[in-house]
Amino acid sequence: MGLKMKIGWKRPAVALGAAAVCILLAGMLLVILREKGKTEMETGIYFKKETGNAFFTNDLGITDIGDPFVLKTETDGYYMYCTSAPNGFYCWKSEDLVNWSGKEMCYVRQPDSWCVDCFWAPEVVFYEGKYYMFYTAKNQQDSLRIGLAVSEKPGGPFLDVKNEPLFDFGYAAIDANVLIDADGKKYLYYSRDCSENVVDGLKKSEIYGVPLSDDLLSVQGEAVKLLTPQQKWEKESGDTQWNEGPEMITHEGKYYLTYSANFFASPSYSLGYAVSDSPLGPFVKAEENPLLTSGIRKDVSGTGHHSFTMSPDGTQLWAVYHSHTNPQAPSGNRKVNIDRAGFTADGKLYINGPVTTMQPVPSGAAAVNITNRFTAMANGEKADLLVDGFFSIYKKHADMDMKLEAENGGTVKVTLEADEELPVYAAAIYPGQGGMKDIYSVSLCVDDRICSEEYIVGEEAVSPLLLSFEPVQAEKIDFVFTMREGTDSLKLSEITILQPAESQNRLGK
Repeated sequence: MGLKMKIGWKRPAVALGAAAVCILLAGMLLVILREKGKTEMETGIYFKKETGNAFFTNDLGITDIGDPFVLKTETDGYYMYCTSAPNGFYCWKSEDLVNWSGKEMCYVRQPDSWCVDCFWAPEVVFYEGKYYMFYTAKNQQDSLRIGLAVSEKPGGPFLDVKNEPLFDFGYAAIDANVLIDADGKKYLYYSRDCSENVVDGLKKSEIYGVPLSDDLLSVQGEAVKLLTPQQKWEKESGDTQWNEGPEMITHEGKYYLTYSANFFASPSYSLGYAVSDSPLGPFVKAEENPLLTSGIRKDVSGTGHHSFTMSPDGTQLWAVYHSHTNPQAPSGNRKVNIDRAGFTADGKLYINGPVTTMQPVPSGAAAVNITNRFTAMANGEKADLLVDGFFSIYKKHADMDMKLEAENGGTVKVTLEADEELPVYAAAIYPGQGGMKDIYSVSLCVDDRICSEEYIVGEEAVSPLLLSFEPVQAEKIDFVFTMREGTDSLKLSEITILQPAESQNRLGK
C-alpha cells in the first residue's frame, strides 16, 4: 500500500491534460483554503500502508480439512463443519466469515455405532428449532452411506437419529445436501459414489435427487439421476470420473445445482453448475463451466467441494470451498477458502475466485460494502460493469472488462456517484485481464473538494489495488488513472467501495 506522504503530487510519466491539471490544482488549493463554516483547514486524503480490518487474505488458517460447510445462524454467528476427524467431525465458529475459532468436536462416533470410518462432508440444516447434520460414513460392510444426527445447538453434540444409516439406497452414496424450497417442500441431493457405480465400463460418481419427507427423516419416492460427467473439463482424471459434492441454490425461480468434478487430490478438482426450472430437473450444464478452477496456476490447486452462505449483513453471497494446502503436492490435506459469489444480469452464476491476494472482507462485520449505492461513469459514459460485483479472474470472463481509452494527456477518469453522502474509508480496484501493467498512478477526489496524494502503482503491483484512508464523507468519488508512457488505454473490471461498519450502525442503515 502507499505510504503516508506530504500533500501534493508527483510528476507523472506522461504529460497531464487540462482535466488532470484542474484536478491537480484543486487538490493543491484545498490544502490552503477553508470551506465556509469550517474551523479547520481541509486536508488531502492520505493512503495508509496498513489495510486495517477492511481487507483479508484468502487463507483462513484452517488446514487438514475437506468439504467445508458453513451455516449462518440467526443469533449466534457462523458455524463451519468439515471432513476433519477420523471418528467424527470438528466444527469452528466465526462472527465475520474470516476469523474462526473453536475447533470443537461436535459429532463423535459412539461405541457399537453403525458407522466405522470415512467421516465425510457434514452439512447442517436448521429446521423447526433443531439442527440436522447429514453426513457420510462407511458401514460395517465397508460401503459408504448417509447418516443423520440431530442437536439442539449448532455446535452440538449431534446424536444419530437411529443407529443405522438413515438413507440407504442399496449402493454407496455420499455428500448429502438438503434444499428446503420456497414452497416448503424438501429435497435431498447426493452423489452415487464411483466405488460401486460402473457406467459403460467406467467408474463414475453421479448426482441424484429425491424428495424428502416433511420431518427430514425419510425419502419420498425414487431417486432421479440429475448429473453425470459429460463435459470435457470433467474428464481430466481419466477412467474414473466424478460429479460429487452437490449444492443446490435458487435464484429468481431457477435451480442452480453446483457440484465438484475430477479427483479431489488432483489440481483439476474444480466446480461446475447446471440450471433447471425444477428442483429435480432436467438440468443443463453451463457452457462457461468450470465455475471455479485453479487451471494452470501454480499458487493454488484443487478448488472444490463447496457451500454457499450470506455475508454478515445478508447482502452478499459467498462460496466456501477447499483447496490443497500445498499446491505443489496435492493431497487430502486441504484448507478453507472463501470468495465472493453472485449472479450476473443474465442469470449466470459466478464465483470471484480463486483470489489469493487480499480482498474486501464480507460485508457487515468490520466493513460494509456500499458499492451498489453508487453509479459509475467512465470518461463521461455509463460504466455499470465497474460496480456490478463481478470482476474477471479467467480469460473467458474478459467480456466483463471495460476497455477505457485515455484522454486529456494520458489519463482515464472514473466517477462513482451516490444519492447522498456516505462515509468511505477504503476502495479496491480490480483491473481487467491486462493487470496493472498499463497504470502508472491512481489518485482520487471526493466531491470536487478534497483530493488524495498520487499513488504510484509500481510495475510489480498485484491485483487488486487496495486503497485505505481515514473515513471521509463522499457523494461523488473521482478516480484518475494516469497511463504509462506508450499506452493509450486500460482495462478495468470492478471498483469496490467500503465504509466502516460502525458508521452503518451509527446511521442505522
